[in-house]
Amino acid sequence: MSDGKAQINDTVALDIPGARGNVTVTGADRIFYKVLIDGEPIKRSRGGWEIPLRNGDAIKVQARGFIPGFQTLYTGDRELLRMGGHVGLAERMAMFMPLLLVIFRFPGLVLGLLLFFMNVMAVKNPLMPKAVRIGLPIANTLAGAFILLLLPSVVG
Repeated sequence: MSDGKAQINDTVALDIPGARGNVTVTGADRIFYKVLIDGEPIKRSRGGWEIPLRNGDAIKVQARGFIPGFQTLYTGDRELLRMGGHVGLAERMAMFMPLLLVIFRFPGLVLGLLLFFMNVMAVKNPLMPKAVRIGLPIANTLAGAFILLLLPSVVG
């Protein structure tokens, strides 16, 4: 039964020939994700996930990338999934704007990091229009700067 709201399906099947079971990634449109085999999460070890194959061997799935939520999953040199691949350069640049709040020292750094992670979720949301995915991080940064500028006068 639908509640009338659009849902994000952030479970993506990985195409691994010969894998024993269905290999999926859940949380692909979020910051943190899990690799699952037949719906059961597998643990990451030694830089990747060991996927058992039907012939008894195993293949390693590795994540490459630094930005949280924007990693790319590989087996060897073969790309399996580029998380956040639908996000353009303008959205990615806007996503980092809250880090400019570091000029307000410690409170700005904390607020900037919180807003950055919130912006990652907003920018990766495929249901949001591109203009909103660019405008929301900018508005968040301006609101954060306004709060940090007014905070000393309210407290003091």
